[in-house]
Amino acid sequence: MNREAEFFQQVYAKLSIGGVNVMRILSAMFLVLCLVFAIPSSGRSAAANRTDEHSEAFSALAQLPTAGVTMNVRIFLNGYSTEQEAQQLHGLLLDGGPKAVLKALQKMKSKGRIEPEGSISFYDFKFILSKKTPNGRHIYAVADRPISFLEKYFSTRSTDYPFGILELDLTQRENGKEKGEGTLIYAAKVKVLDGEKVDIENLTFAPIKLLGVRQL
Repeated sequence: MNREAEFFQQVYAKLSIGGVNVMRILSAMFLVLCLVFAIPSSGRSAAANRTDEHSEAFSALAQLPTAGVTMNVRIFLNGYSTEQEAQQLHGLLLDGGPKAVLKALQKMKSKGRIEPEGSISFYDFKFILSKKTPNGRHIYAVADRPISFLEKYFSTRSTDYPFGILELDLTQRENGKEKGEGTLIYAAKVKVLDGEKVDIENLTFAPIKLLGVRQL
């Protein structure tokens, strides 16, 4: 069994995926797909999003939604998506639905990843958006998450949740490095309601919290 499968089992064994604890996360917390896939092309300055290609690394403590379960993770960002890419995904989402977006993500090259410390990458982000805020910036990332062999073999409910969504809320420290916190929806299902509203359903009852995020 590879480390990706081991981590998947750690996450979902401790979150009781066999139950019915599913929380629907609407745009109140994750406007991510609205922000990522529905960015207006007008009224936005070129400086609003970072599109540079230099690599960045962050450390964080991942807190699973069960008492006392934590692990150290690293987040690597190797570049950012363009507004044009966001518009393309937005169009695919409205015209072809989540499956069309998933296929597009599967064809994209990785722009970043998250991994447990001391392990190999298990989770590649294909779309990453950096948006300025008054105190720093928000980073949103979307992945076509890896579906493990066990998921496919047993045809678990989790195979209907093929997206991964990361959010980081960062501010700048005195040394110029960034700090903050974030969340990770490890397995998400995306729906388009009434042709425009985005509904994001989380497989588990809460996202994974990313605490003590620090730029390395």
